[in-house]
Amino acid sequence: AMGTKSSAAVALKGLQFVTAKVGNDGWAAVEKRFNQLQVDGVLLRSRFGKCIGMDGSDEFAVQMFDSLARKRGIVKQVLTKDELKDFYEQLTDQGFDNRLRTFFDMVDKNADGRLTAEEVKEIIALSASANKLSKIKERADEYTALIMEELDPTNLGYIEMEDLEALLLQSPSEAAARS
Repeated sequence: AMGTKSSAAVALKGLQFVTAKVGNDGWAAVEKRFNQLQVDGVLLRSRFGKCIGMDGSDEFAVQMFDSLARKRGIVKQVLTKDELKDFYEQLTDQGFDNRLRTFFDMVDKNADGRLTAEEVKEIIALSASANKLSKIKERADEYTALIMEELDPTNLGYIEMEDLEALLLQSPSEAAARS
């Protein structure tokens, strides 16, 4: 039987798609779309998803835009081509830490380095909708509870980046052994 540990790990494995849909077609394709979508040399925030190749995940793409902009102190709702390239390079970095960091930052809106249960639930719902995984979205509460139970055993009410990383980097067999 699968224990809760592995369920939580499984729930989180679903989040590793972070950049699954981004960058499949390379910078040249993104640059080409930028040239088509730009207005006066800048890309509107609302067109960011389309430009980086995340069609149909607008809500997710906009949150990603906001997170990347926030980290860089960009307050305007548009990007130059150079800024877009910088965003694109971070999103397509296949290093797991970077992908997780991008994701964590998206949800950790107050940037305190901690995720509350509410924020964890938002991650799950967002990633599910970006990947058209409606079944997971329906179970967001349940997955959130599993994750919080595992990563916040003392009920502090939040989890930290390191906790999330440790769970995600666990192999499924390790997760099963610990349950």
